[in-house]
Amino acid sequence: MKNYLLSIDQGTTGSKILVVNREGMVVAESYQKHTQHYPRSGWTEHDPEEIWEKVRIGVAEALEKGNVQPDQVAAVGLANQGETVLFWDSLSGDPLYPAVVWSCRRSDQIAERWKQDGDWEQKVREKTGLRIDPYFSATKIRWMMEEVPAVQEKINQNRAYCSTLDSWLIWKMTGGAAYVTDASTAARTLLYHHRMGCWDREILQYLEIEEAWLPQILPTVSTFGHCDPEAFCGIKAPILVSLVDQPAALYGHLCVEPGMSKCTYGTGCFAYMNVGTTAPPPAKNGLLTTVVWQRDRQLTYALDGAIYAAGSAIEWGMQALGLYQDLAELQSWSEEWLAKLRSADQPQDVLTDVLFIPALNGIGSPYWNSDARGMFMGLSHSTDRKMLAKAILEGIAQRVADLLLAMEEAVGQKITALRVDGGLTQNPYLMQYQANLLGIPVQLPATNETTSMGIIYLLGEACGWWTGKELQGKIHMKKTYEPQWSDELRKQAREKWNKTIRLLLESSK
Repeated sequence: MKNYLLSIDQGTTGSKILVVNREGMVVAESYQKHTQHYPRSGWTEHDPEEIWEKVRIGVAEALEKGNVQPDQVAAVGLANQGETVLFWDSLSGDPLYPAVVWSCRRSDQIAERWKQDGDWEQKVREKTGLRIDPYFSATKIRWMMEEVPAVQEKINQNRAYCSTLDSWLIWKMTGGAAYVTDASTAARTLLYHHRMGCWDREILQYLEIEEAWLPQILPTVSTFGHCDPEAFCGIKAPILVSLVDQPAALYGHLCVEPGMSKCTYGTGCFAYMNVGTTAPPPAKNGLLTTVVWQRDRQLTYALDGAIYAAGSAIEWGMQALGLYQDLAELQSWSEEWLAKLRSADQPQDVLTDVLFIPALNGIGSPYWNSDARGMFMGLSHSTDRKMLAKAILEGIAQRVADLLLAMEEAVGQKITALRVDGGLTQNPYLMQYQANLLGIPVQLPATNETTSMGIIYLLGEACGWWTGKELQGKIHMKKTYEPQWSDELRKQAREKWNKTIRLLLESSK
């Protein structure tokens, strides 16, 4: 009987399911989109029950498409959204409130109070590798403790669990038998001591979060429990891999050596640079340090930079501003801009007057300003919708350059290539502009499912189906965008951008 691996990439906008055979080939897949809820400006929520139902529908569909029986699934792996968090009833498993999504800014004031309280900002950076910001789970948890009556009731009844979505999904998949998370996910909560590898009791005490509410932390490759066939599509297989989606993408690119870097272009942009198995000191230029996976007792770390609005900025340009009828029209324009970009030989031909900073819900790394908001600069009577659309793409590329150049500065060495994934990588103008700004090749792998394949690669290793060395032969590039600008032109573009960033930060004080 043939056996298969099942990966679940539970992302911000939907859940991607892959069924993969022993040769590492995808035999079936499914994608199930879930609803985004925006109850107020700056607030984002998900319905956990809807996500669970979509995961089950996707798994059932993928098994049916691949003509795979549930007992042929050898192992299951899961990637999760990271910082998205919820409270739930520890007996019934029922959510007590919608999941508060990573991009939600509702806990701004809690974060600000914490930062202003003594030397907590410095202590948190030393303990967690992160910084106090509503982006991470801790202040979202505290907000629910203060504002949600159902959460307060279950806390008083000693029936409150609080976790990222992975733990709740694993609890559901195992029929309530396992309440666990992994080190990479714990590292995104702002509650995890990334050098000691455990929940930080001093932070928990300060925020009045009980450790008993939180899941047990396991290595990324572990036995997280066995699926309950009645609860989960007839599957009995062990769950052997669980990690955050961005570390999964890093592994999917096989960026397993220090200095190797990737950027995911999705709802937001997320750049990671592998820095090895020794935790670096807190970065001084606005970057974060995070755990990307744990194998046995060994943690692997990365420098981490996040841009909150990328794909969401593209959607905003279409839905709110009406700059283009659909993404196909934007893609068509991008082909025109790409041709002009490649044929231009004068700086004035490529450095346009209109700039856009995609800070639609605050600006993340390396600036960390929750009050900053998006800004167009350089508008005139001749500015049209195509110029504004082009500026949105270029603004995304500039923000990614902010991150990668800060990483180079932090480690004292130049990145030699950037591996990329995510839906926006299908835009050729964005990718070529990115290569030009960074002055390095931008490499787009043949597979579109880098996060899912990261799960699969780890699962296959755990099952003994292949080794890490054998995996290197599985990476093939679909396209490499080579830089075309001179150093002087690149310098001009970055100087103009940095002036605009300074204006934005000054205006948001």
